[in-house]
Amino acid sequence: MVDTSPKLFIRITGPLKIHGFTGDDCTPRGRKACALLAMLALSPENRRSRVWVQDKLWGSRAKEQGAASLRQCVAEIRKALGDARDCLVTDNYILALDPRLFKTDLDHDADTDPEPGSELLEGLDIGEEGFEEWLRDQRLKLRNRGTRVTTERPASGAFAHGHETGHSFRNRVELVRGVHDLRSEASVIADSLIDSVAKTLTELGAAKVVDRRIETDRTGEDDTGHSSRSLSLRSDVFGSDTAQTIRLALLQFPSNTLTWSSTLRSAGGASLDPNDSNVMRCINLAVNVTIDQLIKVRSEGPERTAAATLCYSGILHLFRLGKMNFETADRLFSSAFDIEPRGIYLAWRAYLRTFLLAERQYSCRQTIEAEAFDFMRRALELEPHNSYVAGLGAHVQTIMRRSYVAAYELAERSVQLNHANPIGWACLGVAKSHLGKPEEGFRDTLTARTIAGSAPYRYQLDALSCIVGTMAGEFEKAVYLAEASHALAPEFAPPLRYLSALYSHAGQHDRSLEMVRRLQRAEPDFCYETLRDKTYPVAGLHRTTIIESLPRRQV
Repeated sequence: MVDTSPKLFIRITGPLKIHGFTGDDCTPRGRKACALLAMLALSPENRRSRVWVQDKLWGSRAKEQGAASLRQCVAEIRKALGDARDCLVTDNYILALDPRLFKTDLDHDADTDPEPGSELLEGLDIGEEGFEEWLRDQRLKLRNRGTRVTTERPASGAFAHGHETGHSFRNRVELVRGVHDLRSEASVIADSLIDSVAKTLTELGAAKVVDRRIETDRTGEDDTGHSSRSLSLRSDVFGSDTAQTIRLALLQFPSNTLTWSSTLRSAGGASLDPNDSNVMRCINLAVNVTIDQLIKVRSEGPERTAAATLCYSGILHLFRLGKMNFETADRLFSSAFDIEPRGIYLAWRAYLRTFLLAERQYSCRQTIEAEAFDFMRRALELEPHNSYVAGLGAHVQTIMRRSYVAAYELAERSVQLNHANPIGWACLGVAKSHLGKPEEGFRDTLTARTIAGSAPYRYQLDALSCIVGTMAGEFEKAVYLAEASHALAPEFAPPLRYLSALYSHAGQHDRSLEMVRRLQRAEPDFCYETLRDKTYPVAGLHRTTIIESLPRRQV
């Protein structure tokens, strides 16, 4: 049996000190070796990529020199730890401390309290801007959290499960049934609609959902135990057997004021189809409005670091594009996971790395691929039945490794779990197209963009629809979709790449060259030959004859 009892005690407040549990001093002599151990002890899940560590500790050096220094530093740490060297876990991409094998003075169950007035990592100065910025951020967190805090490991117990205690208080949405004729099929569909809204809110970690539909004639007067962060989602059914209307309404506690409402109508005796794109669009609109309202209310209160708030902000930064936005989004998703260790926050971090690849904003492809799959593996372990985790995972499989069978399985799981998930539909369409069913795949991606409404990722759904439309031979529609994506996100590279080829194929060479010039602002080496490179992120073009029709020379 492997011994998993703690082998190291790391004192992080005051000067860094590391002791074995037998009392021997294991503190490395080198300041950067000490800094590396401290960063791992304070990092989410006690792990970081080699690239991240190298940037913080040797950011002022050349890449090769920094990598060599990191290897020497790891060897120094292993030597200092002695018999406890297995606490440090490494591979070609990741550095980690085994959380089972060490404790710090910041842990709740530590035997020793931090010294009053002591500073985090006192006196540890290594003269690297990246490390100093990280250290300032950690010291600020320590001051904000108070004396007795925990390191950034996954929470456990009530905190991990989101019970409303202390700072883990969560947003709350109550499902309420208004006027219903329980004999009517429309009443069943109305319940199905708010079930779908509730499922998506739960999967995204936006709110705790409470079902009060069994309490008839509830109008919101009973507000005991509710705060201003509570909303109710109500469904009403009106009409006769020949013409029925379903109304969804979002109301704010404690005033019971109307925040949003929408209606769906059927006529001529026909019943509403829950799989209809207009119905699913209404579901996603209800989700988006609910999240916006909860974020607005929370931003006015003291708990601004709530996981849902951080994640939502991260999503907005991610889809604004650009290096700074990507870095900010990654930090926000990481912070959300620190507060509440859910798979959806790791899934967004994995998904973000597909943007780094598509936008060619990375220094080492192997590293971002390893990080993406590590995040995705753990996300699926934590939330295997979350349709958004499955959908984002499908995209990672498609973009990172072009593993279309794996992508299909995850995307199909996503749609089965939540039929109103646009990301699931889009990824299912892409996977089908690469597996030989482009016409069917094109219908799925068009469904995705139809039901997404005004989601911040709408322009990416347009781009994916363009890619699949190109594979299906629907070139005119593909151009339209690429132009729509470009209009919403002018700096997004994928639609520009496809437009450069599609315009050329249609004989519109001036417009094609304009797309080439726009791409060259971010990719100076881009040309038509670049599109012929099978490692370049335009896999869909290589399944058409368009590549062969491109000019061999660029004027």
